[in-house]
Parts: sequence; C-alpha cells; structure tokens
Amino acid sequence: MSLKILNKQIEECRQDAEKQRRSAIRLINQQQREASKQLRAIPLPAMLGLAFAAGFIIEKLWQLPRTSQIVQLMLSMRTF
Repeated sequence: MSLKILNKQIEECRQDAEKQRRSAIRLINQQQREASKQLRAIPLPAMLGLAFAAGFIIEKLWQLPRTSQIVQLMLSMRTF
C-alpha cells in the first residue's frame, strides 16, 4: 500500500469524523433548546415544591438504618 493511498484514507476518515462531530454538536444544541423550552413551561412554585418533597423523602430514607448502611457500603466499594 502506497503512502498516497494511505494518506487519502486518513483524510477521508478525518472528514467523516468531522461530519460526525458537527452532527453531534447540532443534536446537543437542539436537545438543550428543547429542554430549556420545556423547563420554562413548568411553573417555579411547582419546581420548588417538587424539590422540597424530594429532599424530604430522601432525608427520611437516609434515616433508615438499612438505607444508610447500603449507601455507605456502595461508597466504600466504589473506592476499590
């Protein structure tokens, strides 16, 4: 295989990768726009109430002995 053919293949792969990168960036930007549009539709008091309720439930679950033991075990296993 000559260097010319190899360089041509490398250039084609580079162009394909660049097309994929641009497409991925377009998709990410589109998803961000859609997510921000959906977030604007949710009223602020509803978001705050949901966050408060979720925090309250997580706090109650954390106070259970088994839950905190499981989480501590998971965190200790993560270090290995």
